[in-house]
This record gives sequence, structure tokens and C-alpha cells, in this order.
Amino acid sequence: MPVTVLVEPNPSGHRYQAVANVAAVAAETAEVVLLTSVGARDAEEFVVYLADAPVRVVERFGSTKPTTAEVAAEVAALLRAEDVTTVVHMDGDQDLKHWWYAAPRAFRGLPKPRVAFFLTRYPAKLKLSDATGWKLRIPKASLAVAAMASGTMHHVAGFAGRDDMAKGWIVRRARDPEICTAHARDRDQLRKELDLPADRKLVGIYGGISERKNARLVFEAMRAEGLDEADLLLAGGVAPEVWAWIDALPAEDRARIIVRDGFLSNELLDKLVAASDVAPIALTNNGPSGIMGKASAAGVPVVTAGSEVRAQELIATDGGEVAELTAASIGAAIRRVFEKDPDAPRRNTVPPATAEEFSRSLLGVDAHGRVLGRTPRNRRNRSRLAPTSR
Repeated sequence: MPVTVLVEPNPSGHRYQAVANVAAVAAETAEVVLLTSVGARDAEEFVVYLADAPVRVVERFGSTKPTTAEVAAEVAALLRAEDVTTVVHMDGDQDLKHWWYAAPRAFRGLPKPRVAFFLTRYPAKLKLSDATGWKLRIPKASLAVAAMASGTMHHVAGFAGRDDMAKGWIVRRARDPEICTAHARDRDQLRKELDLPADRKLVGIYGGISERKNARLVFEAMRAEGLDEADLLLAGGVAPEVWAWIDALPAEDRARIIVRDGFLSNELLDKLVAASDVAPIALTNNGPSGIMGKASAAGVPVVTAGSEVRAQELIATDGGEVAELTAASIGAAIRRVFEKDPDAPRRNTVPPATAEEFSRSLLGVDAHGRVLGRTPRNRRNRSRLAPTSR
């Protein structure tokens, strides 16, 4: 049976959720192997997302951040041992820099698989004036072309906003999935279950909460706007510098911050998102947000600041308010959310972004499993992930 290899050394955050989504599609036509780091099966993330997934786990990397040469060498070892037809690098931004020369050396004399890279930090939409964004985009696109010219890469995809229906040229667009297993209609029940205050507005920030999530700025926004009826909920892995800020707050301010520190299962994360009244996403990275997708699916309004991509998506989906990255603007946007009728229908202009659509875009196959784009010469007789009879 042909084998599809998914390369993801790092289980942290919710990376394995994307692995599970892609594995579900790839497993329709191939055995799926997860090439990962030693000890990955013991991680909470693995138990939550992959314990029942159709994957065979191969733990080879001694670090969650192996070098490109190590990744290429371990893939080559699988090429020697198994009928590998497809390799998908699930977080290829760093390895893209050196893949064009490391992979040809490692793969020399071996059957050539079809290789797909997924770029988690590729800016899909940019204004002409966005110099920082173009400095990221142009080198990555150039490196992708170099890797394709070497014959060791055949498909590249990157995160796109849920309103982005374009296909992309060099880097194909994969709309970030919009998935949540809980909904705001059950907010009262969820708050009882989660021991959250029923009589307060909750402003929620979720996931890995480092300083880049701007929890301090959001709390300043709440105070500046006089949102005395609201508390700030921080749920996920809270970084030490954020704890230092929380611990230094006066008692009256500290009482308005609810912290759920640590890894959250997908079910618990979804419930916490659905239990909140608004999810502010104050980030300067110009890309979509997984939390924004969960909030949208849960019917929870979002306030976004710092990203043109998220702003365009929010307008297209009518999913909340757009703000500038300042306390005054964010506070005013949260106030507008609180004053809106929560039962008013949304004017969403884009189709739902599903996990299956995302996975097929990443794999580079159509709805019938047919491979799109370049195929290795010595694999042309097996250039489909699915049988032609499907």
C-alpha cells in the first residue's frame, strides 16, 4: 500500500489538530505515517488529537526543532524502507530555507516522492506599502521555486483567511478551518460547567498566551473604555512574562482577570471560547487566526487589531469589529460588540471553511483525490492519491 508521510516534529499548541485533519483525508487512499520527535506519543496533544487517528507513528527526531538536514535524512530513511509516494511537511517555513540543496543530497538514488510543504507564516494578502510583509513573502516564494526546480518539492500551500477564495500562484491558499464543537447559544450552561461568572461579560484570549497576544493592551482597553461589567479571561499556556504582569497588578485589577493556565484539550478550548462574550485578537502577524475561526463557528464576536487579513475576513463574515492596535480603539470596539443585539443575523458572504477543504488544499488534491500540479517523473504512474475509480 502506498504511504503518505506527515512531518511534524513539534506537538505543541494545536499543531496535531492539523495533522489529524490532513491524516483523515490522506488515509482515504494511503497508509499515513507521522514522522515526529521522540516522546511525542506521551504528549497531551497527541492523546487529544491523534490517539484514535489513522496514523502510524515513527519517532525519530531528538528535538522538536530538527535541522533541515535531519528532516531530509529521516525522510530518506523512510524512502529506503517503505513505498512512500507522498511527503507533507506540516510546518515548513524554516526548512524551506535549505530544502532546495539538502533534500537532493539526501534523496540521491532513491525513488522520488511527491513533496508538499505547508507554510504557517506566509503572508497571503499584502498591501503594496507593506514592506515587512513583502520582505517575508518574496524570499519564501523564491525559495519555493528553487526547491521545485531541484525536483524535491512539488506543491506549496499556506494559511489564507476564510474569505480568501483565490487559488494562489506559487504558494496555494488553504483557508484556515472554521471549527468549534461548542456554541454561544449554550453560554449559560457552559459557564456553570466551567465555573465562570454568570453575571459578568467575559473578554477571552486563548491559546499560547505570550506577550505577543497583548493581554495587557486588551485589559488597558477595557479600563480605558470603562467596561466595569467585564472580566478578562486568559485560557491556555500563560508565559512567565504575562504572569509577572498579572501578579504585579493591584488587587482590584487582579480580581478582574480569570486565568486557566496550561494545555487545553480541544473540547475544553471550544467550550471556553463559546462561553465568552467577545474574543479580541490583537496580533501584528498579518494572517488568519485559529481562535478567530473557533469564535466564528461558535457565534462569538471577534475584535481584531493588527492584521489586514483578519480585518477583511471579519468584514466579509460579519463576525465582529475591526480596531486599531491601541487601547482606545480596542476598548471602543469591545463596547460596540456589547451594545449589539446578540441574536441579530450575520451577513456572511463566504462559504464555510471546512477541515476537509483545508486538508485537500494542503495535500494538493481535488475533491476526487486527484493530484494537482507537478508530479515526480518516476512516480507518474502513481500520480493520484486516490484510485481512478473513485
